[in-house]
Amino acid sequence: MDDTFQDSASDDGGFDLRQEIARSAFADMCHDWERNQKYDRALQLTITRMHAAGQQAHVLDIGTGSGLLSMMAVRAGADSVVACEAFRPMADCAERVIAANGMQDRIRLIKKRSTKLTVGPGQDMERRANVLVTELFDTELIGEGALGTYRHALQHLLTDDVLTIPHQAIVYAQVVECPLAMSWQQLKTLSNADGDILLRVPPEVASCRGSSAVFDIQLSQLPMGSFNVLTDPIPVFEFNWSKHQELTNNRRMEIVCKAQTSGFPQAVFMWWDLRMDLEGDVLLSCAPYWAHPEHAALKKKHEVQGARQRRPEGNFIPWRDHWMQAVYFLPALKVPFQRGEPLTLHAYHDEYSFWFSVGDSSTTSPLEAPHCVCGWHIAQSRSRIGQLNDSLRNKRYLNFFERVFSSDSVVLVLSEGSLLGLAAARMGVKQVLLYEPNSISRRCMEAFMEHNSVPNVHFLPSADALEPAQAATITHVFAEPHFPSAILPWDNLHFGDLLKNLRPLLPATITVIPTTGTLYAMPVEFLDLQKINAPLGSSCEGFDLTLMDQLIAQHSTYADSPVEAQPLWEYPSFPLGGAVRLMEIDFAADFEQSKIERGELYIAEPERLNGIAIWIDWHLDGSYSSKTTISSGPLVPVEESSDEPTRWNANWRQGVHLLRKHPNRKETIPWTVKFCPVLNNVYFRFDYE
Repeated sequence: MDDTFQDSASDDGGFDLRQEIARSAFADMCHDWERNQKYDRALQLTITRMHAAGQQAHVLDIGTGSGLLSMMAVRAGADSVVACEAFRPMADCAERVIAANGMQDRIRLIKKRSTKLTVGPGQDMERRANVLVTELFDTELIGEGALGTYRHALQHLLTDDVLTIPHQAIVYAQVVECPLAMSWQQLKTLSNADGDILLRVPPEVASCRGSSAVFDIQLSQLPMGSFNVLTDPIPVFEFNWSKHQELTNNRRMEIVCKAQTSGFPQAVFMWWDLRMDLEGDVLLSCAPYWAHPEHAALKKKHEVQGARQRRPEGNFIPWRDHWMQAVYFLPALKVPFQRGEPLTLHAYHDEYSFWFSVGDSSTTSPLEAPHCVCGWHIAQSRSRIGQLNDSLRNKRYLNFFERVFSSDSVVLVLSEGSLLGLAAARMGVKQVLLYEPNSISRRCMEAFMEHNSVPNVHFLPSADALEPAQAATITHVFAEPHFPSAILPWDNLHFGDLLKNLRPLLPATITVIPTTGTLYAMPVEFLDLQKINAPLGSSCEGFDLTLMDQLIAQHSTYADSPVEAQPLWEYPSFPLGGAVRLMEIDFAADFEQSKIERGELYIAEPERLNGIAIWIDWHLDGSYSSKTTISSGPLVPVEESSDEPTRWNANWRQGVHLLRKHPNRKETIPWTVKFCPVLNNVYFRFDYE
């Protein structure tokens, strides 16, 4: 281990803390050049104006992270700077970063939470600060406890005339009709190719408002045709960070506006802006591109530079992954709004969250924060609900069922939350055995079964619950495959593990669906995603942060997989070569055998390479036809490099290997893939160094 740092994970045995360090957003934020520059500019303006008025500037930096904002305050001329950081590994790192930049005598670093700081001669802070610079925000602005932290600081750590950086936050809401977003929230009726309804959604599922967890998303990557804007962006809440009396936990606002277009109000898109200084000269906006105040200017600048790539419309504005936008789903309305009709938006927040509703001005009873009552939003992820609603995916499965199932079929379903398994029962098979080990998921499936009077279904709470007599009657084993524990798409190979353990009980003549899974990889150039683990280097806004690079890299090597899961539709990329088949895994024949495959990726322009995308296709039979293949990868097969961004399936997270170092810039990269059935895992190696 690099002895520049102590083994900060040794206190608790290591892994969880190392992973927390490796995946912290400190570095991601430091790559946000707009955030950095606007914090820097606000510090310069604020401290210069204070000095011009004959005041000293005593700065408090809460949650200093790398120490970057504190060092900016020193450079801007602060008379004193106190920084606090409670996360000990990062506080130790900040101490070294500050020393490496020669500011250890100018910044007092306290390794505590701000709520534990003491003020007075000889204490943590010699005096109350009259400038507060901090970044306590998440996508939901207040989700990390900003309100409580600010209130405590204003009461105990700051002067009455304190200037805060940022000075103010403004939360915006835009009411939209968005069937794509709704497909991640609300289950739809399942019908066959002839339009016959197989499964209707139970009323308690249809009316459920879903999870209270924030749905953060890169709104700028939504296809413009996927939503209908019903209102302009509406400022719903202001947070004046220097006003203690205004930072209350529970507020309700009512805003009346006119519908700009006709449609059903289904969701609210939310984002926030920061006015960085008191005078409002510096604005940092988290708006999606269509509402971003600098979009037109930044797009024009890009066009003047003559870049040859077709940059997506949403990627002219500054990119960031630590602050995105959020989607909030509205209680369903049965009657659409008409253009020009008055529309009343009700906005609410507590200490940590926002929620919204739409009605008329006569609506007086406050709406409670949403929470799932049907179980689906607890048992399944939003992307999984999107899969269940994917009409093309469902059509391929159901068409295949019609060909292979009969009234004599007994189907064992080795997936969790598989409505397709219930659909098979509705299509007239003799019996369906549903593997449902999770009690919440099982109750969800039972509700669908009861509501639709689905016959001949038997639940298996565990694989061991399959009786030998039942097993002897099985004609087909089906999996989508899907398991809620899966993070990467190929984690669903758990299907093969279950099947392997049940093999001794099953007839030799059973049909296995899918028959195989095929892993693919493609070399890509990401526009921005590579920044989440790229080193900061020796010049981040003029400061050397290489020590933080070392800390994160050290723990990432220990705790992180070389391949991580990301929803690639949110992160535009360009293919630098065609998709390459890595490995085929056969469920029907040799799943128990370890496999190793080797080959090469061919790179059209090696200097552009910064990532490798990986996914899996499930083949329902041995034909490998597109009509019997369910892919978690591109919507359109990629056969060669292109300056057109790849279109990814939005209902899956794909695997991504992000290059941590520059490759050898050769046109081929050797790869090795190993499948270990004992551990039910796949290992990847790309030899680009």
